[in-house]
Amino acid sequence: MTPSSMSTRRQIMAMAMLVLALIGGLVRWFAPQPSLARDVGSLLMVLWLPIVGNIIGWLMQRARAPKHQLQGFAAGTVFEPHARIELTLLAADTPRLSRPIRAGFFDGALVVGSEGFTTRLAVPSDAEPVPEVPCTLAVQFLRPELALAQLTQGTKFALLAGRTVLGTGFVLPLER
Repeated sequence: MTPSSMSTRRQIMAMAMLVLALIGGLVRWFAPQPSLARDVGSLLMVLWLPIVGNIIGWLMQRARAPKHQLQGFAAGTVFEPHARIELTLLAADTPRLSRPIRAGFFDGALVVGSEGFTTRLAVPSDAEPVPEVPCTLAVQFLRPELALAQLTQGTKFALLAGRTVLGTGFVLPLER
């Protein structure tokens, strides 16, 4: 089940419960004071309470989220290699992702466990990565003091571009 289909299902359920709550409110409004219809209307209105709790939780989570936007590498900055990696691109099931990394600089993220580090790869023009063929690339980290503490020699990682996993690999020793 994809996240978007779960989100769509949740939206449909929320709308259905909202409609039931509105119907319950109307039934309660027009029903005589001591009646079964008025009690059923009250029950339908109570069905909306779990959704209100979810909305409050979502608002609280959004309020706690960091307000700053992560910055990438400034245009025109000099490439300074902090590490070398051996990268193996995954075989793509769509033509758009069959050669995702071209010659030049490629911005992405190296992910280890639940931590990600913004990176820029230097891709030589004569050695563009090919899916399922390991290649060695130099890497620059946006925050090298944080990344190098986690990405020691031999550490396995996944390379992401946005939310798409492009490949996997491990850290090699940096040759000076």
